[in-house]
Amino acid sequence: MRHEVKKISKMVDELTTFFLEHQAQSLEIKINNLVDREIIIVEAIALDDMALCVKRLQRFLSYPREREMEEYYWELAGETDSSEELGLVGTMIDEANIGYDEEKIQLELIRRK
Repeated sequence: MRHEVKKISKMVDELTTFFLEHQAQSLEIKINNLVDREIIIVEAIALDDMALCVKRLQRFLSYPREREMEEYYWELAGETDSSEELGLVGTMIDEANIGYDEEKIQLELIRRK
């Protein structure tokens, strides 16, 4: 159970870093811990290059979940300065939904238990 909490924490850390690196003026994060899944919802407002951010999110969060890799590599999330770490988040989730307009990005990550 403790590892599951740490995994969510590391994913949130990685997402926070990503959005702050893209100069988000406002960042709101919600975590819903449900019986069958965890949902991380992020809303970032006024990013420096919205199109680039969305493209990178779509690329890195579209990786299929790999539970085997997750067990070995989740502790590395947030530990280096590599932007590729967002790809690690992608391998730890089952689904990513991205909504955006000129002003904000709304991201929903779903992780089934």
